[in-house]
Amino acid sequence: MMKIIKAVFPLMLLIISLHLYAQERYFEIRLEKNEFGGGYTGKVLPINDQQYVKLAYPGKTKEQLYDAVTDYVKSHSGLKLDYSNDTKKTFLAYRDFATIGDKKKCSADLVSLAYIMVVTDLKDTLLVSYSSTSKIFSTIFDAKLRISPGNDVISEGDIPFNEYKFVQPEDGRTQSSISPNGGLLGAATSRKINYKLAYPESIFDSSGKIVNLSNKKIIENFFDAYIIDLKNYLDKRLK
Repeated sequence: MMKIIKAVFPLMLLIISLHLYAQERYFEIRLEKNEFGGGYTGKVLPINDQQYVKLAYPGKTKEQLYDAVTDYVKSHSGLKLDYSNDTKKTFLAYRDFATIGDKKKCSADLVSLAYIMVVTDLKDTLLVSYSSTSKIFSTIFDAKLRISPGNDVISEGDIPFNEYKFVQPEDGRTQSSISPNGGLLGAATSRKINYKLAYPESIFDSSGKIVNLSNKKIIENFFDAYIIDLKNYLDKRLK
């Protein structure tokens, strides 16, 4: 049976994200140059050029840390364990499928398929990261997205949606009509595509300039909320 986007956990994340403080920032969206195709790509990464978000719990063993995170995932109906190692208890990953924001707030409906990875094989400390396999999806057509039995993201009734673009593509051209004066088959004409209008939900333009600061903050707060909620649970459980 297909899994519909859960409402309770995303709502909780939204409430948390509305109460973030400066010292509780964990993720930021950064530009990286595309060395192969040129241009830029956007990524959600830990702040301060760190590879992981570190959560310290002095005196706790890796087994205690692993069990606590596992129980945290099980306590939230919207989360699903994606990988676990109950023998060595050194690493686990879980996923969430949740709404980031709607068209009114983000210029498009944004939905996240997030994979959170947690390393527990260090003394006293958890290393938490946002997997590069995670994706954000975008739709302006009110598509209702689901996860299929094969773990693919699909829409009800095949309503159009796309993978979210942090960076707007460069303006291009597309065939728009056939001229009646172009001979037997006609001559193709083209029309300029203005991607600034086509992708208002994107954070950066093609040159790397921020053009939607609001969405940058909304998405960063959304992912910060994963760490804040996990930390709040573990603080009560382990301290």
